[in-house]
Amino acid sequence: MIYVIGVGPGDPELISEKAIKIINNSEVITGWKSVIERFNFDKTNKEIIPLNYKQEKELLEIVFEKAKYKNVAFLDHGDPSVSDFELMAKLRDLAKKYNVSISFIPGISSVLASLAYLGIDLSKVIFITYHVRGPTEDLQKYLNCGRDLLIIPSPYPNGVVSLAKELEEKGCGEGKMIVMQKLTYPDQVVKEYKVKELSKSNESFSDLTIVYVSCGDKK
Repeated sequence: MIYVIGVGPGDPELISEKAIKIINNSEVITGWKSVIERFNFDKTNKEIIPLNYKQEKELLEIVFEKAKYKNVAFLDHGDPSVSDFELMAKLRDLAKKYNVSISFIPGISSVLASLAYLGIDLSKVIFITYHVRGPTEDLQKYLNCGRDLLIIPSPYPNGVVSLAKELEEKGCGEGKMIVMQKLTYPDQVVKEYKVKELSKSNESFSDLTIVYVSCGDKK
């Protein structure tokens, strides 16, 4: 059995009681190394398998082979159903391949953490993710819909600046971007920028970043 557990946006206290119970009762713990390291759980008699992008395929095969005979907790940043659909599709396919039961435990996503910080309801924004391999969404069709955007940029140091450049090219240069890095972590950083100014910046940002975009009249 494999449990895919949403462990929240950063603060370890935001994980659910159910998730903690499953982790404690699992014999194998896996997930991205940075996510596993956030938690001080009892590692006695547990096998820890940190994932990395270079060996992702091989390590996931190992994890699912073990899940045929053991309970496995897969720790996933935020919520498994928010901005992680490519990985979740892989896990579902592997569960079928290995004939392993899979269960998804929801968590608090960075989307919800950012909305709480901003004091905005989810129904008032359009959410877009750039955490994908291959083509991304066409921003233009969303910029003209009358709602502000909440965007997870590509997880690279230049991801936010690249987003600002794209926004400026599509007529949102006078708009604003509220860049929220590492929300709910002790060292979270939130800063507001003008799109056209950030597009010319060389600033680097964390891979744990979410951006609120308001283009106003988009002139």
